[in-house]
Amino acid sequence: MEANFGGFTEEQKDEYKRSARLVHGAFDTIEPISGGFRLNLDTSKNRITTNDISSFARLEQKACPFLTLKFNPSSKNPLIVQLDMIESPEARGFLEEQLRSYGYL
Repeated sequence: MEANFGGFTEEQKDEYKRSARLVHGAFDTIEPISGGFRLNLDTSKNRITTNDISSFARLEQKACPFLTLKFNPSSKNPLIVQLDMIESPEARGFLEEQLRSYGYL
């Protein structure tokens, strides 16, 4: 399994790069959850907005249809947004490999 950006327009590619850079810049902590991982994003780090996170989630799911992404504000800290990334059974191991390559695990 791997991401497929073949069906993206140039605008979508640019938006993906922009929003992914913001998500990576806001990374705070990670925790395993059932079927995947939860990224805790600190919105104060680079002024990332929920619109940026929504854009990233939508485009990441388009490139990786075997992933489900959803996000919610943390109930413990209003500056933290939790981004849940769940992989389908056939993609098992994909997230761990990708997150290790970013140094998150």
